[in-house]
Amino acid sequence: MTKLYSTIALAAGLMFAGSAFAAGTQPAAGNAPYFDEGQSMTSTLQRADVRNAAIAHRPASGMMNATPAPDTPSTLTRAQVHANTVQAIQNGFHVESGNLTAL
Repeated sequence: MTKLYSTIALAAGLMFAGSAFAAGTQPAAGNAPYFDEGQSMTSTLQRADVRNAAIAHRPASGMMNATPAPDTPSTLTRAQVHANTVQAIQNGFHVESGNLTAL
């Protein structure tokens, strides 16, 4: 009986160990070499130039960080806007209003 259990344990060990060696040593097609060192190049910018560019183009952070678009005055009259809205509603446009309009 001990011989049977040891044979089963050995077979199970070989079965599970086989999947660990399933991957070959070759990379997938088109992925050689294993890593890319990248291009090394010397920067032509000075430290002060980089600092000034970073100050001029600061990242947006915090709330209300977007700059609003400039206001362009409308050339339509109030009656024209009303007529366009009525026409859009007749064509199937739904005016969202209230708390549950997005549902």
